Amino acid sequence: MKKLLYGVFLIVFIFNQSISGIPVSFLYKLKIEPGIMHVNLEYTPILSDSTTFKYGNVFYGGMKDLLNSMVNIHSSAQFKIDSAGSRITFYYHEKTPVKISYDIVDTHKPEHKVVGEMFRPIITNDYFFSLSHTLFLTPDIDEKLNGRLLMSVTLQKKPAFPMYFSFAPEMKPGQTVTLKLSDGLDALITGATDLHIEKREMAGIKNYIVLRINKNNSYNLKRFMDYFDTFLPAMTNFWGNLNGSYYTLVASSFLDIKYHDISGTAFNSGFHVKFSGDTILVNETVLITISHEIMHRYIGTGCVAIDDNNQWFNEGFTDYTTWYLLSQCGDITADRFNQLVKETFEQLSVNPVRNTPNDEIMKHFWENHNYEKLPYNRGALFAAYIDKRITELSNGTATFRDFMRSLKTLAEEKKKLLTVDDFISTASKYIPEDEIRNSVQKYIIQGEMIPEKLIFNQ
Repeated sequence: MKKLLYGVFLIVFIFNQSISGIPVSFLYKLKIEPGIMHVNLEYTPILSDSTTFKYGNVFYGGMKDLLNSMVNIHSSAQFKIDSAGSRITFYYHEKTPVKISYDIVDTHKPEHKVVGEMFRPIITNDYFFSLSHTLFLTPDIDEKLNGRLLMSVTLQKKPAFPMYFSFAPEMKPGQTVTLKLSDGLDALITGATDLHIEKREMAGIKNYIVLRINKNNSYNLKRFMDYFDTFLPAMTNFWGNLNGSYYTLVASSFLDIKYHDISGTAFNSGFHVKFSGDTILVNETVLITISHEIMHRYIGTGCVAIDDNNQWFNEGFTDYTTWYLLSQCGDITADRFNQLVKETFEQLSVNPVRNTPNDEIMKHFWENHNYEKLPYNRGALFAAYIDKRITELSNGTATFRDFMRSLKTLAEEKKKLLTVDDFISTASKYIPEDEIRNSVQKYIIQGEMIPEKLIFNQ
């Protein structure tokens, strides 16, 4: 571990404003010192008697002990800590502000392997990283209510090195930004002495590309921007109208991991990727992984998504659509696209857990690679089946893109997660309903291996 930062910077979250008359309920003050983050929260209760807060996200692998990184907890109210559930409950009698303070220490260690660098706060002498749910306490309340609460953010003092806040890409010291609490709790904050931010605007959307670029790896900038300027127009053409007003892509190299090529995680209106070595886009695996994560702005974690128990769609259809677009924009050949589908079929064929029913997959997802890859492979092959059948039944007048756009239109109309029935009803506009319903039941829900003839031309 490198020497820790001896400069101090202060981020103050001031909650004395409102939007359309809605009061802001939280006041955060955050100060980072060598190896430690001091947090002061003034919380105006939104629930009577008590509020339970979550810290971090136990869904991510290896996060069960994350609460150990929160120390020196104090409050003006009584509280109870549930270490196993990474929860803290505060009890109060009146709806007067509750003062809470705690420190967050850097729990990133090499033995945590990849998850340590992807999901835990990191503080070094030249680098800062944290997903927002490992900085702030998340109230355990209905998500709809979470979307109506507000937070106002002010960066009060110029930090020791450039910082980037994904929920306010152009925020400057002294500027106040008011946003939904749900947006602030699904975000990323990073900074570095060599932080470099590129901005690309397309179809009214501002795209921010956040890299660590210095004299020793300056070649990464052109390589990455050439790719971005090719893939982004292809994605725009595929989806038609774009969603959101801005998008963030953050890429930085692993600090301690040399054996793992690349990992990525999505957050609201963006994604973060870590790669080994000092050269990004060094091989096809990195290219596909980054493209897959960018695709999540629409599928899975974007506007076209089903719930977490249906990763066959959220991840598998993201895989297939990524390959589809990479072949269309020339980053991979059409032959390579077909080969990727064949390799996926082979991988699923030999997977010892390939017949696991869909509702059992997420129970075992983090246990081993077989369960982890199962929904990706199963979903990608089902997407290939959809693509093939739409082309056959329409004699080429309809395409996989038409189907995915139809799902996007439905998702935008509903303004919430799609269901499996939504998927079936949309697909039935292109494929007979009995066929698609039976196929979903057999090859997705029950977990039967999809026949090769349904995917490949004989």
